Amino acid sequence: MDVAILMTCYNRREKTLSCLFDCYRQIDAMSGSGTYSFSCYLVDDGSTDGTAEAVAQQFPQVRIIRSDGNLYWNQGMRLAWDTAANEKDFDFYLWINDDIRLHEGAIASLLENSEFFRHKAIVAGTAVDQDGNISYGGRTRSMKLIDPDPTIPVPCYLFNGNLVLVPKAAYSVLGNLDPSYTHSFGDFDYAVRAAWKDIPKVVCPGILCDCDRNPGIPAWADPADTLRKRYHSLLSPKGRPLGEQFRFDVRYMGLIRAVLHFISLNAKVLFPIKNYLRKTSDEQDHLHS
Repeated sequence: MDVAILMTCYNRREKTLSCLFDCYRQIDAMSGSGTYSFSCYLVDDGSTDGTAEAVAQQFPQVRIIRSDGNLYWNQGMRLAWDTAANEKDFDFYLWINDDIRLHEGAIASLLENSEFFRHKAIVAGTAVDQDGNISYGGRTRSMKLIDPDPTIPVPCYLFNGNLVLVPKAAYSVLGNLDPSYTHSFGDFDYAVRAAWKDIPKVVCPGILCDCDRNPGIPAWADPADTLRKRYHSLLSPKGRPLGEQFRFDVRYMGLIRAVLHFISLNAKVLFPIKNYLRKTSDEQDHLHS
C-alpha cells in the first residue's frame, strides 16, 4: 500500500531535517517488508535559511514543492496534498508537522491501528511537550485534549494536524483541506466535516511524538500591546482572522454561538485579560507554529 507523507515548512531548517531523519529511519525499516511504500511531499514556503537546498542534498528522494512564503500551514498542506493526489492514487495520506520528533514505531503504530479499523478511520497521534504534558492530539467536542490509552485506540471528535493518518476511504469523501483557511482551523474543520459524514476518528494508543506548545500569550490578547497591534495580530494569518474563525465556528457550533464567539473575540482584544492563556489553553491552543 502506498503512503504519501505531507509536510510544509518555513525557515526551520534544522527542525525540518531532524523530522525527515526520524521519518526515513522508520519508513526505511518498514519498506523492507514490502507491505508499504512511502513518498514524501514537502512544500517549502519561501524559506530563506536554505531549508530546501539542505533537504535536496540530504534527502534527494523528497519531492520538494517551492512557494513564495504566503501559504502558511493550511495552504501549504493543501498544495502538498494536491500534488501527491495528482501524481498517484495513494492509499494513505500522512500529515506531519516538521517541528515534531517522532517516537520509535510511531508511523507503524498509526498504520497498524488503521488496519484495525479496516483503513476507514482517521487516526491521530498524540504529542507531549518537554515536561511530558500532552500538547497536541485528539480532542473532545469541547476541545479538551484526550489522554491516549496505552493499548487501544479511543474515539475523538477533533484533532490537531501535527501527526494524522488519513486513509483513502476518508479522502475520497472529504477531499483536501478547506481552501477557505490560511494557517489554522483546517485540521479542526477536517475533523468536523468527517463527523458530518460519519467517518470514524480515533486517537492512536500511546504517545507518538514530542512537540512543544506555542509559547506565551497570543499578541492579540496581550494587554501590554496597543489596541492597534492587538487587532493587527488578531487579523494576521497566525492570529484569528475573523472571517476564517467565523466560518469554522458556524460549522462547529452553529450560527448563534458563532456570533457570540465573534463578539467574545473582539471583547478580548478590546479588554485583554492577563490570564487569558491560562484560562483557555486547553480550549483554544490549536494554532500551528
